[in-house]
Amino acid sequence: MTTQKFDQATSYVKWKAWDAENFGRFTNSDRICFEAELRAAGVSVTKDTKVLEIGFGNGKFAAWICKNSEHYVGTESNPELVERAIGAGIEAHLGTNDLTEVALHRRFDLIVAFDVLEHLDMPDILTLLESAKRCLSDNGRIVFRVPSGDSPFSGPLMYGDITHKTRLGSKAIAQIATITGLEVVSTHDAVLPIYGMGLIVAIESILVNIFRKFVGAIIRAAFNGNKHAVISSNMVAVLRCRG
Repeated sequence: MTTQKFDQATSYVKWKAWDAENFGRFTNSDRICFEAELRAAGVSVTKDTKVLEIGFGNGKFAAWICKNSEHYVGTESNPELVERAIGAGIEAHLGTNDLTEVALHRRFDLIVAFDVLEHLDMPDILTLLESAKRCLSDNGRIVFRVPSGDSPFSGPLMYGDITHKTRLGSKAIAQIATITGLEVVSTHDAVLPIYGMGLIVAIESILVNIFRKFVGAIIRAAFNGNKHAVISSNMVAVLRCRG
């Protein structure tokens, strides 16, 4: 039996339902989530903030940043998405693990990778973060989101996509930081905003946050010696250059 050949890049865009006409469109809820996530990471974005995004996908974060900053650069492994970004007037480059090729001597205050590193093998993750470090400004931050390897609840995220390769927990991220000359500022739950999302969503977020804390405390006590662990399905990590 033979497997039908397919164009992985095209099929992935189709599977994600990333239609060309919706490239770069973000909702008010998206805006609130972006603002909350960066606030939790200790990052504020102004028109002068220099931002590099690894794996911009269908361009929601890219479009939001471009409304708030005059300095955005994006990379993406999918050529079709790169073309869409360039067509939208966004500086975009075909993905590479050596970000210095993209930076061209520029230094960035913020480098983000949302739902990207789980698609890479460990050697590529190390190479990517080493090159990201070389592109950071003195007080710059690297912020990335991955399915939490600490959590018993991240399976649907990790294994719901056949292109995922590597699952990272908070200890592994600390080890990666040591290897690449970076320092972990924090690893924490992905933010669930409360304000500005409407009453029903706000109530849901409050209940989920309470549940997270309650269940997280039980799991850490029972299985992790009360040590730090991110028990929600998604983990956000914030790194900086080692002082």
